[in-house]
Amino acid sequence: MRLITLDAAAWKTYDDFYGALLKAVGAPEWHGRNINALIDSMVWGGINAVEPPYTVRILNADAVPPAVREEIELAANAIQEEQRGDLTVRIEIGGRPN
Repeated sequence: MRLITLDAAAWKTYDDFYGALLKAVGAPEWHGRNINALIDSMVWGGINAVEPPYTVRILNADAVPPAVREEIELAANAIQEEQRGDLTVRIEIGGRPN
């Protein structure tokens, strides 16, 4: 399974999170910056350059403001709830890299 690693150390806003994630999966410029749009493109596919299955690992998530961390967690949970078959997409949230 493909692993995409993102470093959240400098993220301060929702836009920082969505910008980094969407760039990493090769989303088109018109892609929405919300959880429903992530589900459509990441789980159901056919929109981004990177297609399922894959895992997005977010490092240094403990460095982001609480509201941004909450958005990341909501996105990770929503994507997990929408899984279908063996075309799995996951967002893993971590602290500092080992």
